[in-house]
Amino acid sequence: MSSHTAVLLIDPLNDFLHPDGKLYPLVKASLESSNSFEHMKELVAGARVARIPIFYGLHQITKDGTYSGWNHMNELHVQIKEKATFSEEFGGQILKELEPQPGNGDVVVSRHWNSSSFSNTDLDYQLRQHDITHVVLAGLTTNTCVESTARAARELGFHVTLITDATAAFSIDMKDAAVNLIWPAIADQLMTANQWVSSFSKGRI
Repeated sequence: MSSHTAVLLIDPLNDFLHPDGKLYPLVKASLESSNSFEHMKELVAGARVARIPIFYGLHQITKDGTYSGWNHMNELHVQIKEKATFSEEFGGQILKELEPQPGNGDVVVSRHWNSSSFSNTDLDYQLRQHDITHVVLAGLTTNTCVESTARAARELGFHVTLITDATAAFSIDMKDAAVNLIWPAIADQLMTANQWVSSFSKGRI
């Protein structure tokens, strides 16, 4: 197992994963279709057993004044502002079952404004400070933030593994299209959570 591997867990936030989350009803079918939440927990547990750090790529918190004075908001920003998605009080917080553990070397990077956890954040800098060369991605949503982060990682020279069953999208079709058609072209490896965790004993990480 490489000591230069990290998990990138994208947007494991209450608004997506908690039943009271604002976006949960939109991702519920996709989450349930592949038991994605349980596989996220399996991935996190496996990483911690192996002492592999988890880097958290999270969307910006929305609070009063977050978008004040913005003159170039895209449709995503408009929707988030109007619905107060990813609020500081609840929606934008990490789901408790997936929270970071500093003792494991977990890192919460600066929050992204759009889709990629690399764009306008310190993720690249943090990974290189920790000598990470291999990244393993999971989280929300499959065809936007996870995929955008994977593409950026590939362009920056990281070895990219995408976990196919620890992710969800706003529809099952969106998730399946990304995993089956797009992800094979942008990743070095596609694995299930179980395959990745099981590979530790086989020396393939």
